[in-house]
Amino acid sequence: MEILSKRHFYNNGFIVFGHRGVPELYPENTIESFDEAIKLKYSGLELDVVTTKDNILIVHHDLQISGNQDTMIDRLSYKEINRIQPSIPKLEDVLSVLGHQTNINIEIKYQGLKSLWIAEEVIRLLKAFNLIDNIIISSFSAQVIRKSKILDDRFMTAWIWGPQNLYFFSHRKSVLNYFRPNAIHIKYQCISSSIIKKIHNYNMKVLAYTVNDEKTLKDLMAMGIDGVFTDSPQILQISKNIAG
Repeated sequence: MEILSKRHFYNNGFIVFGHRGVPELYPENTIESFDEAIKLKYSGLELDVVTTKDNILIVHHDLQISGNQDTMIDRLSYKEINRIQPSIPKLEDVLSVLGHQTNINIEIKYQGLKSLWIAEEVIRLLKAFNLIDNIIISSFSAQVIRKSKILDDRFMTAWIWGPQNLYFFSHRKSVLNYFRPNAIHIKYQCISSSIIKKIHNYNMKVLAYTVNDEKTLKDLMAMGIDGVFTDSPQILQISKNIAG
């Protein structure tokens, strides 16, 4: 299993990502929300990437958009989406404005075979902005993780696990060696100290999503979790107090 580059921010202590920015204070996945995460000194921000009908990468969590009869994003052009919801930014604009100000987890959403093209385009943009050591590319899709590593193995990757794909843990030796992630991001309800310990045995980081209450945070930290994703600035402050 590959070891994280010594320069990479995942080696810098406990990690707290602003989940889609700071959605408790600003609309999620917007420049304003990301900027607030930077001001509050999160370890980094997490954002979601999908593609439009005309192959523009935008920052948006869902594969659909409200306010139009044709709601699937991949059936709408960027111009149409911008008319419906002008706060949705292009990935390129986010990287241009904020890319060198913080660490970024880019989650590539699954849009069928197009997801592999999205991985190519994300890496092209990251290289254009000279962004490597402050980036994690993540996805529920193991094929996206593998594709990203094949394209350029300097980029660190994280495979996202939840109830729907936690069965991969039972086959971890073969699948982790094949798909080559550097970290596993797991829904916090699925986490145990045993899972954390066994993934750590592969020299991989384990982060939990989405943690918004103090008890859950403390329980996870006691288990040895390496970081969390949160909507709440309070979780950021509590984690700093615990970690010292």
